[in-house]
Amino acid sequence: MKDLVHRIRIDWQFLIVAVTTAAIGINFLAHPGLLEDKSTYAFIMNILDDAVFSVPILIGGFLGVILFALGKRQFRTAFLVFYQFVWMVLFLAYAWRAATGFHNSSWIMALMINVIIFLVALWGDEYER
Repeated sequence: MKDLVHRIRIDWQFLIVAVTTAAIGINFLAHPGLLEDKSTYAFIMNILDDAVFSVPILIGGFLGVILFALGKRQFRTAFLVFYQFVWMVLFLAYAWRAATGFHNSSWIMALMINVIIFLVALWGDEYER
């Protein structure tokens, strides 16, 4: 068990991608024709594509990339909190749609991005191999 925890801590990014891929496959298998239903995303897109939501998200993401490129790690925590908020809102919106009968796969991806953000905040990106 200790070896498994160590492997997860070292290569957790790969594990998240693998779990996400498997979950998407299960969701597609459970809901044939899933991608043909455009009504799944109508509610979410009617709200989240407005400038009042999309502009701060765009600015936050763009600033995060710039600060990363410049090596400014002192802002990392604030941006991780912002990213967690954004992806949690998306997760809740997509999960609500899935729970109310509009099946979609986006809730799985948004959930896994939330997990990735949490683990980056918890473990950071520096570790011993």
